[in-house]
Amino acid sequence: MAVTIGTISAQLANTLLTDSAVTDASSTVASASSTTLYTVRVDGSSATAASFVKMIDDSSAAPDSNNPDYVFYTPTGSVTEYIAYEGNAFATALRYWGTSTRANATAQAAPSGTLALRLLFT
Repeated sequence: MAVTIGTISAQLANTLLTDSAVTDASSTVASASSTTLYTVRVDGSSATAASFVKMIDDSSAAPDSNNPDYVFYTPTGSVTEYIAYEGNAFATALRYWGTSTRANATAQAAPSGTLALRLLFT
């Protein structure tokens, strides 16, 4: 098997956010300006039900009354990683929250267990 090593001319992203207790109580603003999201890692290994991390391109949107732009699903007791090699652009801000509620724009229940999150973005 041949191995090829290439050179990367510029870094992919410069911000790593780690949130060890994502909740539905109040969404968190990861970036208050435009950004590009490359990686989402959701650790629901202690969750007793399926969990969702929802994101919206808005710095002031409330989870209970707005539809998210992205929904990242994690099965019960799992760690899931999503990678967007070209990145997902957020024009104004990157705001997120965790929940066990599948539906959008309705009351968001807290995750069942600790939900941790890592984001890699510019």
